[in-house]
This record gives sequence, C-alpha cells and structure tokens, in this order.
Amino acid sequence: MSPRLKQNKKASPKKRTLLVLLLNFALILFFLWFLSFLWFMFFNEPNKNENSETFDKTTLPAKRNVGDGSSNSKKPNDTFGENTEIEKENNLGPPERDEYQPSMKSLFEKRELKFENIEAIFENMKSPKRPEMHSTFGKDVVFVYHTHSRESFLPYLKNTFRPEEAYHSVVNITLVGKMLARALESNGVGTKVDTSDIVQLLETNNLDYVSSYDLSGEIVSAAQSENKDLAYFIDVHRDSLRKENTSIEINGLKYARLLFVVGTGHPDYEKNLAFANELQTMLDTLYPGLSKGILQKSSSQGNGVYNQDLSPNSIILEIGGVDNTVEELNRSTEAFAEVLSEFYWHGEE
Repeated sequence: MSPRLKQNKKASPKKRTLLVLLLNFALILFFLWFLSFLWFMFFNEPNKNENSETFDKTTLPAKRNVGDGSSNSKKPNDTFGENTEIEKENNLGPPERDEYQPSMKSLFEKRELKFENIEAIFENMKSPKRPEMHSTFGKDVVFVYHTHSRESFLPYLKNTFRPEEAYHSVVNITLVGKMLARALESNGVGTKVDTSDIVQLLETNNLDYVSSYDLSGEIVSAAQSENKDLAYFIDVHRDSLRKENTSIEINGLKYARLLFVVGTGHPDYEKNLAFANELQTMLDTLYPGLSKGILQKSSSQGNGVYNQDLSPNSIILEIGGVDNTVEELNRSTEAFAEVLSEFYWHGEE
C-alpha cells in the first residue's frame, strides 16, 4: 500500500469527527434560534390586541376624550357607558367612539375638495313638507352648535384618505348642523344654529385645540343670555371611526349611526343623562339600531363636562363618521329631528 493511501485512511476518521462536531454545532444553533423564536412570539402576542379596533367586552381600552390634550395618534375605541336593550339583543357591545386630537397646524391645512360647491349639496337636502300640526311661532327653543366645527367627511375631500386628515374650513360638520336645524323647523320646532369657526377663534385667541369647549361654552352662554326661550342645546359632532362602525341600513336605506355623549364631571349630570335616555328610548322604538347608545365620560377621562352644566337638556350628538355621505347624514338628522320634536311636543307633558 502506498504511503499516500495510508495517510488518507488515517485522515478519514479525523474528517468524520470534524463533520460530526460541525453538525452538532449547527443543531445547537438551530435549537437556540427556535427557542428565541418561540419566546418572541409568546411575549409579543398581546400587542395584537393593543392595536386592534375591536375589544373584548371585559377589556377596558385606554381612556381618551376629545378635550384631554392627548396626541393626534389613533387611540382605541372608548367603550364606557350603558348598553341599550337594542345593543344587548344584537350583541353590539358598548357604544363605540374614537376621536383624534389634531394639531392646530393640521386643522389649517388647505385640503382640496373633490368638486366645487359641495356645500350646496348639503344645503339642497330639503326636509319633507309636513302638516302644520305644531309650531313655536317664530320662537327658537333649540340651539345647535359645533365645538369641533371643522370635522369633515372623506368622500368630499380630494386625495384625503385618513381620518386624522378629515378637516375642512367650509365642508364640515356645521353643514350637518344646518340640516338638523331645517329638519327641526319642518317639525315646527324653532331652532337656532351656530356655525362659528371654533378653530379660527382658537387661533385668534392663541389657544390650542383642548380649549375648544371653553370657546363653545361662551357661545352657548351668550345664546342663553340673548334668548331665554332656548331649552335644548345640541353639540353636533361626527365620529372618527370608519364606515362599518358608523353606518346602518334600515328598511333598505343607509343611515349614519348616532351616538349620545354625556359628561359626568359635574353635579347635575343625571339630568343630562335622563334627557339622553328619553331620546335613546324613542330612537330605539322608531329606528332600532340607529343609535349606538349613550357614552358617559367622566372628568378622569377628559373634559367630562362638555358645557352640559349650562343646561339639563344639553348633550353631545355624534352623527355618523368620516366616511358617511350627505344622503346618509341627512336621513339621520331627519330621524333625530323627528324624535326631538316628539319629545318637545309630548315628552314632557
């Protein structure tokens, strides 16, 4: 046998030993990687629930309020308050509400409209003529106003797709407030609607968005001083939730869902809550599922008062969200006007 062949035979066991060592090392690395992967998946699984917009009924999400001065990043839905019977029957859970806290810079950004004279579409939504069974004969008894006056709607904003960008100086929630006022007037209930640009007033007074309720409160107080007949104060907003949470079909027609917000941060809030409960009960009877219910918000969760200490018949009314159309919004203002009018004429007898 040649010397080279003998040398190869001697080297072969060494090579095998080295290969075994390398294989064992690779298996150890793979095992460590697999353990790390399992550890990562186990400890990061809860994050899915933290970022989800749907919460288990037993889980309380982070508390947030329109006037709490938080950032404009998206927060989980508020799920505090009382469930209505309609919600319980349909397993809809607690009322949902989500609202962004925009920066003043964002509120002043000029966003292009999809076409001209969009406000005319809102203004041309006429209420049906009704027999003149009741009338306040020129006396205004309802005051409609808008603390977050620039809340707008994505279907009418060009190249705008994010809820936190749905703000506009002209095409905004004040046009919905005007529709509500027209609907109330058609039911014989005299209504005064205030369309003040709260954002511009904040800028003029060097105030931030968290002071919105302070300014709208001054508007309400001034209106009360000017007109002692005013008995109902409706602060109209729109939600920031998407369409699946703010729309419903009733008898083949699409509606923007409603939500009542009652602040519990003042001593007489139970009177505001009783007022909201009456309207909620009537809505459940006439338009089942249209309202998501009543959301109660304390001072520990934000503003907690919302100027509702100024009148026992004062509420926040959220009509739809960022994705609703003028037709859907109009149907809901008509429905709410029907209920509030019925309450005015007969509810307190």
